[in-house]
Amino acid sequence: MRQKKIKKQKILDNGSGLLVYADHRESTCNVIDFLESMGCTVKKAQLETGDYVISGKVAVERKTASDFLSSLMDGRLFSQLINLSEAYEQPLLLIEGTPNELFALSNIHKHAIIGALTSIALNYRVPVLFTENERGTAEFIYVIAKRLQSEKERDIALRKGKPGLTLAEQQRYVAESLPLVGPKTAKRLLEHFGSLHSLFNAELHELKKLEKMGPKKAKKIRKLIYAKYSPKKKENCS
Repeated sequence: MRQKKIKKQKILDNGSGLLVYADHRESTCNVIDFLESMGCTVKKAQLETGDYVISGKVAVERKTASDFLSSLMDGRLFSQLINLSEAYEQPLLLIEGTPNELFALSNIHKHAIIGALTSIALNYRVPVLFTENERGTAEFIYVIAKRLQSEKERDIALRKGKPGLTLAEQQRYVAESLPLVGPKTAKRLLEHFGSLHSLFNAELHELKKLEKMGPKKAKKIRKLIYAKYSPKKKENCS
């Protein structure tokens, strides 16, 4: 449930023109509201990895203290950080809370948590910063965006290809950007149609024939491919 509307705090830089992309799942927290109250333009998107994209090089993974611990225990954390590091040159992990909260919230031994934090910083080369709360997270993101963005470099890459991909990997990478298409479906699409050109020119009835495709997914793919590009128009593929 969405928390109640936040009162506007004093705008730090009114009309700053700063742009931040936020994963659509972040709508359930108040970080976006705080960023907007500071004068940032926040655009929600379905990000491949990370929770906030600040520039073509910098993306942020946001964790509450409890989420950090649960993702550490079930193995999600390190796979998320690997994906973030592969996609962005300068990934960042923001944890809402303090190290003492991490130690108090779990039965995990203190040294194990310290070891995990050390491994993230040294082995995975992802800086770890602690913020007090959602407002503190927004302030960190705001300050980073203000330092990195300029009028000459406003376009932010939402999806960055990994260097050194083979031709087949590049083709799957493009296919995976289609609505509701994951790695397995992308591979089936390419194997069925033979090329991206044939895939993009496929008729609706041809897409529907593919195993596990279904009319809903097929219609969303066609809508995206044939929609006229209009950067000022706010519309999704739903």
